[in-house]
Amino acid sequence: NQLEVQNKDLQELNEQKNQFLGMAAHDLRNPLGAISGFSQFLLEDSELNKQQKEFLKYIKDSSEFMLKLIDDLLDISSIESGTVTLGLKKTNLINFIYCNLDINKMLASKKNIEIDFTHPETIRETYIDRGKFDQLLNNLLSNAIKFSFPNTKIKVDLQQDEYYTLLSVKDEGQGIPEKELHLIFKPFSKTSVKSTAGEHSTGLGLAIVRKIVEGHKGDIWVESVEGKGSTFFVKIPITENLK
Repeated sequence: NQLEVQNKDLQELNEQKNQFLGMAAHDLRNPLGAISGFSQFLLEDSELNKQQKEFLKYIKDSSEFMLKLIDDLLDISSIESGTVTLGLKKTNLINFIYCNLDINKMLASKKNIEIDFTHPETIRETYIDRGKFDQLLNNLLSNAIKFSFPNTKIKVDLQQDEYYTLLSVKDEGQGIPEKELHLIFKPFSKTSVKSTAGEHSTGLGLAIVRKIVEGHKGDIWVESVEGKGSTFFVKIPITENLK
């Protein structure tokens, strides 16, 4: 029928879009990497004056932001096109999260933000793709840091029931207006909430997180109170066969 034909056409257009995004992003990556690398090399030249170094630093920072955008575009296009296969391995998430927090605590310390991690004493191992789950954690934590004010706290909590593992990341940031919550997990969507130290955002991080969670047959949602902060929840099955 007509609806099936329209759905098929839309699916083909979406696949063409993902293919184009992937090709464009891939072709842009090498020249941007060269710009970033050469600008870093020139910054180490002691003969440059202050203004020249400021220009070069701006070039380097801008090219690195664009490289992050390219990586996100490659991620979103490959995930949406179904070319990403998750390599699920039994993992102790307590140890895994502690390792991830070592890096993110350094980023948080620049704004004097403290990250606390609470969890049960023991926990059953959960099937995850470790690389993708690390990316998920980095996106959730970098967002929490980005939109939180200095001298606040981020709380990471891990819980389990018989079938599921529940991860939450809670900040004391600005919160998200209720009317904008539906935008949070959509690609390229941004809310009216601004980062507190001028940090850039590609608008793709949470869309990628949602795709990773869905790949793990899980759910993600956010609870937020404007002016008080946000909590992101990720719920995934403990075993790889549970749907």
